[in-house]
Amino acid sequence: MAVHTHLSKIDILDILENYDLGNFKDYQGIKDGIENTNYLINTEKKKIILTIFESRSDLSEIPKIFELLNHLNKNGIQCPKPILNKNKKLLNSFRYKKYSLFNFLEGTTKKTCDKNHCYNIGNILGKIHFINLKFNRRIKNNFGHTSWKNLFYNFFKDSTNKFEYLNKIIHEEISYLNSCWPQNLPKSTIHADFFPDNVFFINRKITGVIDFYFSCYDFMAYDLAIAINAWCFDKSKFSKSKFQNLIQGYEKIRPLTENEKKKI
Repeated sequence: MAVHTHLSKIDILDILENYDLGNFKDYQGIKDGIENTNYLINTEKKKIILTIFESRSDLSEIPKIFELLNHLNKNGIQCPKPILNKNKKLLNSFRYKKYSLFNFLEGTTKKTCDKNHCYNIGNILGKIHFINLKFNRRIKNNFGHTSWKNLFYNFFKDSTNKFEYLNKIIHEEISYLNSCWPQNLPKSTIHADFFPDNVFFINRKITGVIDFYFSCYDFMAYDLAIAINAWCFDKSKFSKSKFQNLIQGYEKIRPLTENEKKKI
């Protein structure tokens, strides 16, 4: 459920008063997602997305995210484009919370995918990485491997004993990863959350990529590994054909170095 802040029709009208988007028709909350509150708003001119940034959002990084979204849009990636209000502002306030409006992207997410979907996934991720090599703003990775130890500690500190059996396993895995984490792989501004709920399709064509709020400057191979984990399994079984097609699609745009292949 991703409607943490509930808005009435009057609230939506108050927000739209600051924009030149046509007369209001209707609205509905969007249940998909976790972090932020999202609404779909229909006006006489267009469909738009209202995003309210909730407590876990790092508001200091939001302007950089907006610059990234505009950079990607200008270079042919279909992703949310922030909309200026009448005062030429992208980030605005309502009831002590920050919000923004974005264009609506057509398509739906895929609950299941085949190897052709995976080729297109690799291809568009390669494009995002390649395009972002020319994005000059640096966004910190607040959820990088150095933060996992504290996240793990806070979880187990607040959890019940039913997860106790995982304590030793996860502690050992984090220690292992920290000890062998790569230091010199090629970097770009990555998506860092490239899961099926963040990619829209019409048939096999990708029509949009959303949720860039974990984007950061980090290893491109790390982003690719996240995508492999998200897209290349049939239930719990690894799919070699999906993996091969995803890598083939990626390398059509950006060939991997030998060191990246080794680390992946």
